Amino acid sequence: MRNLETDENPDQMVATNKAVILQFGTAACAPCAAIRLKLDRWGREHPEVLMRYISVEDHPMIAAQRGILSAPTVCLYILGKKALQESGYFSLDEFLDRTEKYLSFI
Repeated sequence: MRNLETDENPDQMVATNKAVILQFGTAACAPCAAIRLKLDRWGREHPEVLMRYISVEDHPMIAAQRGILSAPTVCLYILGKKALQESGYFSLDEFLDRTEKYLSFI
């Protein structure tokens, strides 16, 4: 999963792509790194989903605008609308299963 670049706008990504996953994390967060690796593997099988990792330290305004209060947080946007959001301790497998169900409808 690529890091969000300084010239990229998450709002524009969400508005112009059918499916977007944004992961918010911090450098010191071990679960964030593990989730990122698993999302990266999953994303290789789902190239239709645009995915970005957003460092809360590097992009605090983006995190604040989206109401991100803890790391890790993973958000799924479908057709411009937030469909799923999980934070803290959660099952990424369940999140991805639900994501695949949403993808089957678009």
